[in-house]
Amino acid sequence: MVEHLPKITSSELSMLWSTYIGDTMSICVLKHFLQTCEDQDIKPILKLALSYSYDHVAQISDLFTKEDIPLPIGFGEQDVNLQAKKLFSDVTYMRYLHHMGRTGLNSYSLAKSVSARKDIRNLFKQFSNQTETLYDRNTELMQEKGLFIRSPYISYPDKVEFVTDKKFLGGLVGHRRPLLAMEIAHLGVNIEVANVAKTILLGFSQVAQSKKISDYFKDGYELGKKMVEDFMIKLKEDDNSYPSTWDSTVTSSTEAPFSDKLMLFHTNAQSAIGLGDFGLAIAASLRKDLTVNYEGYILRIGAYAEEGARILIEHGWFEKPPQSIDRESLRNQNK
Repeated sequence: MVEHLPKITSSELSMLWSTYIGDTMSICVLKHFLQTCEDQDIKPILKLALSYSYDHVAQISDLFTKEDIPLPIGFGEQDVNLQAKKLFSDVTYMRYLHHMGRTGLNSYSLAKSVSARKDIRNLFKQFSNQTETLYDRNTELMQEKGLFIRSPYISYPDKVEFVTDKKFLGGLVGHRRPLLAMEIAHLGVNIEVANVAKTILLGFSQVAQSKKISDYFKDGYELGKKMVEDFMIKLKEDDNSYPSTWDSTVTSSTEAPFSDKLMLFHTNAQSAIGLGDFGLAIAASLRKDLTVNYEGYILRIGAYAEEGARILIEHGWFEKPPQSIDRESLRNQNK
């Protein structure tokens, strides 16, 4: 007897759709990374990441076909130039995989938590397990090569204490208490993520075919640079250690390995990840000055992402995500 499965819910459809789009983009990016990678230790990890993206696209394609859901266009051969020269260093490839692996672990966990159908929950569980394997292998290799950026260290506490002073939450001016471990951790992660984004945006600005789009990437680079400076100040104020600010190398190539469409979509996706990271940082930060700082960058990144979406729409590159029926439009058709 064939089990009858319920329809895919809106949450499941949204997660599957965005995963499909993201993996078609990843295939393009990883193919060029693999084509230009020089370090023989890194190539197997790039191949593994590429195989996982192909697997995700194939499984979601099969599911959508069975459910009679149209496949998104996503990205393909027209969006990558495998003959283009190397744009980023091999170190960038590893840092990129580390950053995207962390993002994948978070997104697949969320996707499973909002999915009801057993087959879809199992699918996201599989994707999460694959990402965990990839993340661990890449992290171990980064540590072996001395490239892994650890969160700042603090002294171990020597006793348990309770907060008794309402000034613990701090203010916007005047003396503020030392940073908590979780506040330091989020500052460190956001510095690292901003540094990766800066490197990618610098490379994109160098090869974009459109001056307007190139300028957009340059603006994003400057925004990331300001973020790193501000977050570093917060750590330095308390004499805390801080992550390396060294940027991975961008070559002198001006030959675009990716289409402007792909690079714009990639940048918007990175902006969405940044917004999510800052939301988590706000939830974990009890000092008011940190909260205000993060809120300010949420507004700036939100405006930046909106501008990127406008450019995508102007060029006819913005693929509409699944949405509910426009009832008002249907009613107006009968008038």
